Amino acid sequence: MTSSEHPVAPRDLRVSHSEREHVSALLARHHAEGRLTASEFSERSVHASAAVTRAELNATVADLPGALDVVPTREVLELTNTAGDLRRDGEWLVPPRIVVRSWFGNARLDMRTARFVTGEVVIECDLTFGNLDLRLPPGATADVEETSTSVGSVIDKRGARSERGVPHVIVRGGTLVGNIRIR
Repeated sequence: MTSSEHPVAPRDLRVSHSEREHVSALLARHHAEGRLTASEFSERSVHASAAVTRAELNATVADLPGALDVVPTREVLELTNTAGDLRRDGEWLVPPRIVVRSWFGNARLDMRTARFVTGEVVIECDLTFGNLDLRLPPGATADVEETSTSVGSVIDKRGARSERGVPHVIVRGGTLVGNIRIR
């Protein structure tokens, strides 16, 4: 039998290490915010680490806010614009990779209340005459070592941390004329 004759339901797909890590980070956040006791957090973390399928992994966070489907199938979000602004804010799903292309416009990604698919996100930016403004949630860290601007600045207002946070955002690429700002 081929997989096309008997397709696997999305809930029965196997999960990756990064998906398990993401759910573990979500559990830690909900514990820190008081939604889970220490014993609930510990028990759910064990189940998340042992999960094999999406159904098993999603069950560990199903009763928590913002957990309708913590492991969606989208791997890349591509945002492209000419002569205008790109914007994502509110409760949106942040996939493992985001590609931002903008000509003569700004891109603002507000991740403070977003739901992260994985604990690590790579943002590839290619902006011409525009700025990238990235707002991260508490506890998050960013790596801007692979970014550049021709005329502009890379500004990390959060400052460097000795430990890697969750989520961790890696920004690559840059701007021709414009700034990359992380706060």
